[in-house]
Amino acid sequence: MDGRKQRVLELLVEDYVNTGEPVGSRTLSRKYQLGVSPATIRNEMADLEVEGYLEHPHTSSGRVPSDKGYRYYVDQLLERPGLDRSLIQWIQDSYRARVRELTWFMHQTAKLVSDITAYPTLVIAPRVSDARLMELSLVPMRPGLAVLVLRMDSGLIESQTIAVPTELLGSDLAAMAAELSRGLHGVAVRDLENAIWRRLKGDLMRHRQFWEEMVQRLIEVADDEERVAVSGTRNMLNYPEFRDVDRLARVLGFFEKEAEIDRLVSGRSPVGIEVMIGAELPSLDIQDCSVVTAAYRVGRKVVGRVLVLGPRRMHYGRVIAVLETVSEELSRALEWA
Repeated sequence: MDGRKQRVLELLVEDYVNTGEPVGSRTLSRKYQLGVSPATIRNEMADLEVEGYLEHPHTSSGRVPSDKGYRYYVDQLLERPGLDRSLIQWIQDSYRARVRELTWFMHQTAKLVSDITAYPTLVIAPRVSDARLMELSLVPMRPGLAVLVLRMDSGLIESQTIAVPTELLGSDLAAMAAELSRGLHGVAVRDLENAIWRRLKGDLMRHRQFWEEMVQRLIEVADDEERVAVSGTRNMLNYPEFRDVDRLARVLGFFEKEAEIDRLVSGRSPVGIEVMIGAELPSLDIQDCSVVTAAYRVGRKVVGRVLVLGPRRMHYGRVIAVLETVSEELSRALEWA
């Protein structure tokens, strides 16, 4: 594509993103200094339509970008704006709370991104049952009650209250937890039940009721499959594309289909930002949309993803800049969890 066609496509996409109205040659000529006549711009737009980069709505004389046009714009023409220092500070401050539980991170991130971008946001966490145990602790609360704390390789922490024999002192609980941590280090949460019973011998079996209580709590942790947090779905009503009731219902239905969400993110790159547009999306429910996704990690391991979903005329540059910063700050926070 030559330079003039690139410039026409770039301006047309940006104008349509900002206004939601099909763009005509006179609009481009009037708003932007292209140095050519409206007739020349009209010819360039006609060529771009023939080549599949633009579409011609039946109800308008203007043009709108096609999926191919958006893809070319994102890959070749998009300039990513920097974020204001105050916005970066807001994102950083959002992860300075001392809470370190899985659901907190999910909901905090989903709300933060949807508030900033004004698009619906999904945060996908790792399956708890797939995580591997790094450390197990028993923290006394009062006689007969303690908190079972599990630190995972994902950098996240799960905690459950648990009844303990009243005769066990804090030092006894600490010693038992240390022994279990050594024996269970690296075991997947879904396998902890069997792994614990294999290690219980001798004096440890005196407290069988306590171990049964612990195993039950571990089963509850493994069964806790709240993996997707969603925020900002009401933002969809701000965009004309979602005012069609059937289209809105399909998108809202997608948010409730974990299998469809898994299919969307499976096979995605472990690095960088990815943009999926229209027909590139595997779910028919959201093929009128675009999705921008970023991975977050602990060390080198990808442990989850943040997704922003919006109309195809999305402010791609801003969404990408926000997700780059959020994924970096979230990954940093998890390193210190």
